[in-house]
Amino acid sequence: MEANISQGVRVLLLNVDARQSAMLHMAFKMRATDHYTIIEDGQGVPDLVLVDGDGQDGQKEWLSAKQRYESSVIVFFARKPPEITAPYLAKPLKFDTLFTSLRNLRNGNGIWLADSDKANVSNGQDSSKSGSGNTAPLSHAQSQKTASGGQETQRVSIHRFSCDGTLLGALQGLAQQTQDTAITLDNKPLLIVFPSIQRVFVAVSGEELREFSMQAGLVFQTRPIPEGSEQLRDKAKITLQSCIWQLAVWTANGRLMSPIRPDTIMKLKAWPNMTRLAYLPESMRLSAFLVKTPVALATLYKLLPVDMADILNYVAATYATGFLQIQQPVTNEPNKQTDNGEVTMSRERQHTEDAADEHSGMLQRLMGRLRRK
Repeated sequence: MEANISQGVRVLLLNVDARQSAMLHMAFKMRATDHYTIIEDGQGVPDLVLVDGDGQDGQKEWLSAKQRYESSVIVFFARKPPEITAPYLAKPLKFDTLFTSLRNLRNGNGIWLADSDKANVSNGQDSSKSGSGNTAPLSHAQSQKTASGGQETQRVSIHRFSCDGTLLGALQGLAQQTQDTAITLDNKPLLIVFPSIQRVFVAVSGEELREFSMQAGLVFQTRPIPEGSEQLRDKAKITLQSCIWQLAVWTANGRLMSPIRPDTIMKLKAWPNMTRLAYLPESMRLSAFLVKTPVALATLYKLLPVDMADILNYVAATYATGFLQIQQPVTNEPNKQTDNGEVTMSRERQHTEDAADEHSGMLQRLMGRLRRK
């Protein structure tokens, strides 16, 4: 059962040098949604203690912390596995797996077995008393995979789309006008747009609207609504912004909206009010990141453990509604694409677009250092 961290996780750093401490402080601040807080020694009982095993007397420090904080999870944090049985967090830190690793460790996983304990396990004896909690001991291979969050190389193919010839494109065009207008298909009204009050009347079912949104190349017509249509106007309950947001999600359907490219620098102008917009998975995490840090899509995918389809749907919705601002790099070589607009990305690749560092501040440069350590 996953540990509940909604109330916040208190983390104590022991034997950790200034550089690693600064990186962890920055990483926890970047992921405020996970509610990790670093405390000082003596400020109460921590939930999690990270002991740097590479520091002076690292193993003794871990054993001392184990005695002082019996109810806490005491993690051995080092480049090489410990000679004792302990929860193990491997260096170098990787931002995209750090929080998964910490969650696993808090749940009793990621236990590295000492050689003597491995012998006991092979003889059928229980050596879990040397670990944390009541978790059964893990083999070396299992521990390495769990401590790194189980992250393996992930390659995704991205397809791009244009709003031209889509219902979304037609709605965006009318949003810039002042005339009340209906969007029709084969003389059947789909949407009636009232720009003056920023409202939309939906004339078809939600399923039909979604089907039309996901089709390209349809020939939509527009028809001005005559004056004196107050009754129809009163029935328009959906905001123009929320309608564009929803159509953008349906139209994107896991694709990258043009003119955005994988090397385009993106940043939120403001945090979308998700209580009034259609739900998107990981929207809070993506908003928290993009409102602070300008970043390219390829870099964003490497930093956050979020499915690419969820990222692309979020990007389409925020860009279509004006929340997302973009800047196209002119010095970077464009990503290699196939004729059908497909781009292949790997989450495991360590190098990132230089433009992300050029257009970001100290926070982004620190993130780059964190990824390379």
